[in-house]
Amino acid sequence: MPSPVGHALAGIALGCLLSRRQMSAKSSATELRAPGDKLRADRELVAFAFLGVLPDIDFLFGIHSMHTHSIGAIAVIGLLVLASKGRWHIRNSLAGAFAYGSHVLIDWLGSDSTAPIGIMALWPFTSDFYLSEGYWFTSICRQYWLSSCWLHNGLAVFREILFLGSVAALCVWFRFFPHRTSAI
Repeated sequence: MPSPVGHALAGIALGCLLSRRQMSAKSSATELRAPGDKLRADRELVAFAFLGVLPDIDFLFGIHSMHTHSIGAIAVIGLLVLASKGRWHIRNSLAGAFAYGSHVLIDWLGSDSTAPIGIMALWPFTSDFYLSEGYWFTSICRQYWLSSCWLHNGLAVFREILFLGSVAALCVWFRFFPHRTSAI
């Protein structure tokens, strides 16, 4: 399973892709934005990163990769965001649900070496565990007292930053700076 760094970056990427634009496509690079725009954007990115990491809260209860790693939990998060924002913010609710769901997706695409193998992705419809056969992400070693574990985890996080960090950076760029890409 990927690291919290990879999960946060994936949450930012999917959240930014689906959230409503706050910046006007008509604004230019020299125009000043409203004073709250940057703060709002920063909060939104932090929220997406938090939602990307949130499913791992199940570590606290000893039930990792179960209910919080499922489409049922994704739906609950989407409904909670919708309830907090109001019905006019359906797109933001979907963005929050997808930021949370990014965790489920990249855990499914990662390798897993800790039982139970895989995630309960289709709960509440089934309690079966699923794992992709194509491992895009290296599992994180939890034997922190071993020096080889630190090297392994460092390389795993480096790969996540290269892949997910570049995707997240592009998503943030296109999301918050649409005026700079209109000529492309």
